[in-house]
Amino acid sequence: MLSVNISLQQMPERGSSVRALSATSMPGGGFTTLAVAAAQGVNTNLAAPLGTGPNSYTVRRQLKAAGIHVLTDVLVGDIGVAIVMVQADGHTTTIITPGVESEPTFQEMENIELFPGDLVHVSGADLSSPAAGVLAEWGGALPDDVTLVLSVSPAVEEVPYPIWVALLERADIVTMNIREAAALTRILEESAPGVSIRDFVSPDTAMVRRLGVMGCEVQQNAYTEKIRLEPYAAHRMDNAGVGDTHVATMCASLLQGLDLVAACERANAAAALMVARKTSLPAPTPAEIDQVMERGRV
Repeated sequence: MLSVNISLQQMPERGSSVRALSATSMPGGGFTTLAVAAAQGVNTNLAAPLGTGPNSYTVRRQLKAAGIHVLTDVLVGDIGVAIVMVQADGHTTTIITPGVESEPTFQEMENIELFPGDLVHVSGADLSSPAAGVLAEWGGALPDDVTLVLSVSPAVEEVPYPIWVALLERADIVTMNIREAAALTRILEESAPGVSIRDFVSPDTAMVRRLGVMGCEVQQNAYTEKIRLEPYAAHRMDNAGVGDTHVATMCASLLQGLDLVAACERANAAAALMVARKTSLPAPTPAEIDQVMERGRV
């Protein structure tokens, strides 16, 4: 979707208005994840439809420039818009209007050719759209030799309970931040008080919890201890795209042969680079990530 980023000192009170400091538009939604993964040098593809409208045209050009291929057919209409309000302290609030990206059919998803060793990323933001049922059915039936990474996303509360259950059962890796983990736990507890996310996934499923300024926590399966990975110091400018950057770098690193802990180390460094920037683009390069890891800070 197209992202309109609005910078402001503080959010307006209900019924009032404020003057923004600046506004920019750029590809958003899953684009940041795709662009960061592609920047790491892995073959990256979009499995969501684009439309015939001006927003789709803009995003299609950006995808091509980033070397990202679109696997689905064009639909009549246009993609949605995300209004991202960025406060002076870096915190963001987002409003999303869905478009044709939320209208894939199961047959269209089934026609996507996957190969052993491929990795599929599904975000909670995708699951809050009318396409949730299609994505859950398709994702839940992925071959065992394809890795499914499920990122919970800020839209966690917008996803129906049955959709979470279906995809958690199949997920190979579940990644989330502190708020998302707590929110998903509350949703799952509504049907079974006292349960945890771990109760809904396979014992072999890995879980990654992003801890913001405290780094991240990795549990490779139900039988191993949680490993805390320290963050890389950075002066915070903007939180937009940080979670997407962490997920994308982790996924790309896994495809390049790193184990999950090493992949999350690189993801921490990439996230620190993104925190220190005013926008979520351009994506961090491998050389920039290497430099942060060597220095221990941005």
